[in-house]
Amino acid sequence: MKKEVIAEVYLTYRLYIFPIVVAVASLGLIVLIIIPQISSLISNQKVGDQLSHRFKTLEVKAKDLETYDSLDLSQKVSYALSAFPAEKDFINVIGLIQNLVSQSGFTVINLALGSQSSKALNTDSYTIKLEVSGSKILAANLFSSIESSTRIMKIDNIEISNAQNSQATDILININVLYSPSPASFGSIDSPLPKLSQKDEDLLAKLAGVSPFSPPDANVQLPSRGKANPFE
Repeated sequence: MKKEVIAEVYLTYRLYIFPIVVAVASLGLIVLIIIPQISSLISNQKVGDQLSHRFKTLEVKAKDLETYDSLDLSQKVSYALSAFPAEKDFINVIGLIQNLVSQSGFTVINLALGSQSSKALNTDSYTIKLEVSGSKILAANLFSSIESSTRIMKIDNIEISNAQNSQATDILININVLYSPSPASFGSIDSPLPKLSQKDEDLLAKLAGVSPFSPPDANVQLPSRGKANPFE
């Protein structure tokens, strides 16, 4: 009888309990080992795909860089900085304004720096206060030559004093001279290479075709009604 009970219990264990134990053990194996392994495999696959994509991108970027002419790029940067420099270029701007005034048929009476820097057109600027004398029929040419100069400048204010019964005139002009500090970052190694548009190329070609202006002659003294030295 005892043996029969033991046999019955064993049979019950084999039929009902053992499959449950196996199922629980299998489930534990799946949760604790197999699923983490699969997740790790999927994660490693994603990382591998990302690295492969990055490698291909950098490879294309390296090939593009090899096609660039360093001398040509250096010249283009020079043209761009001459028109829109990263800092206040007082000497060059004074020389340019002197040339523009002379070419427009006017004479410089006074030229001085404004007291403060300011913001203009969402960029940094400083002010040149210019007083000239000449024929008023040429004034429009002077204004146009300043604003169309290769150096980016904008006329902020104009005051014209006309002598009675005379074509001569004195003109006070406030000029905003624009500049912009270089960016602190030029993008990450993964960022795409910037491309110059046709409009950019045309503008650089135009700047390249303009003779660079010369700085003012140190031996020439500007007539002045204010300070003789605009930097004082």
